[in-house]
Amino acid sequence: MKISILKNSLIDKITVINRICPKKTDLSVLNFFKLEAKDDKLTIFATDLEISYKATLLTKIEEEGEFLIPAKQFYEILQNFYEDVINIENKGNTLILRGEKTFSTLPGISEEEYPLIPKYSEEKYIEIDNKLFEDYLEKIYGNIKTASVIKPEFAGVYMWITENWVRLVTTDTIRLSEIKFKKDLIITNIEKEEKLLIPETIITEYLKIKKKPLKLKIYLEPSQITFDLEDQVLLSKTLSIEYPDYQQVIPQDFNIIFYVNRDEILRALRLNKVYVDQAKEIKVKINPKEEFIELITRNEVLGENINKVDIKLESVDQDDEIEISYNIDFLTEGIKNIYSEKIFMGINIPSDYGIKPTLIKSPLEEDFIYILMPI
Repeated sequence: MKISILKNSLIDKITVINRICPKKTDLSVLNFFKLEAKDDKLTIFATDLEISYKATLLTKIEEEGEFLIPAKQFYEILQNFYEDVINIENKGNTLILRGEKTFSTLPGISEEEYPLIPKYSEEKYIEIDNKLFEDYLEKIYGNIKTASVIKPEFAGVYMWITENWVRLVTTDTIRLSEIKFKKDLIITNIEKEEKLLIPETIITEYLKIKKKPLKLKIYLEPSQITFDLEDQVLLSKTLSIEYPDYQQVIPQDFNIIFYVNRDEILRALRLNKVYVDQAKEIKVKINPKEEFIELITRNEVLGENINKVDIKLESVDQDDEIEISYNIDFLTEGIKNIYSEKIFMGINIPSDYGIKPTLIKSPLEEDFIYILMPI
């Protein structure tokens, strides 16, 4: 194998490769990635057996061939390679990297030892605008990160496709986010109901890929999902657990409903955040006779912070003052992800029958809802 390639066309792909290759594994071959030069195309591939990544680049090929290269070391060399063009060739089990002023070698291994590149079916697909899909995922991504610690089996995105709608749901059991959009926004040949749980790993890698085409194609199979970004492909096994009927936890009735200005409450929450302790608790005090709420945080060292934020009460079913506590980070994140001037908050008061969740959403649109359990 002997090729010449621009460093900048390779670096983004090798960055993904370096993340995919496992840092700790009993199968040492997975620390390597496969590089294949054939038909004026360079194909690079890596896997940790759960998620796989393949990228294709056009390049100048003098000799075709394939080789297995240690991912971490190749990535570090590429990061510090200061010339624009890099010449790559192998002689036996040694990889040679050349520039006009640079010469490096790396040990490789036989490509026969490497896992097969998984195949995927294009029978069932969704085509969606990449920017739109990114925006949707970023709104609900926070739940995945905490789920990986609190409830690892839910560390993913639940995709539910029905006749007219597509829903994307994440939860860490403390909060739940749902994005709902009409099938009109996508191109698909899926007519029947489909449900699958997409793992955190492929979602994280997809969001980290910088240069994306306009459209993303998603191929669905019973135990695998594929993200096709034209010159880059991510494949992953789907999670096999049965996702709970999350719609049962979406509250329909509330003790208190009010509307609050998004910017005003976020500004107050930022100040309250200075005063939180390790528990990250914020108290929300509501007086049904007043048109404001109090946001209260306390810290043994700094003291206390109280912010009054104006609200518009829509309904309340009692006269007594109400105090309810939340994790301040979770409350802030839910409000930040709603892009409307006013925020709807439907609150249920904890009782002897247990704690009920709070619903946060835009009063104008139903495409995104955020459900948060009080502390």
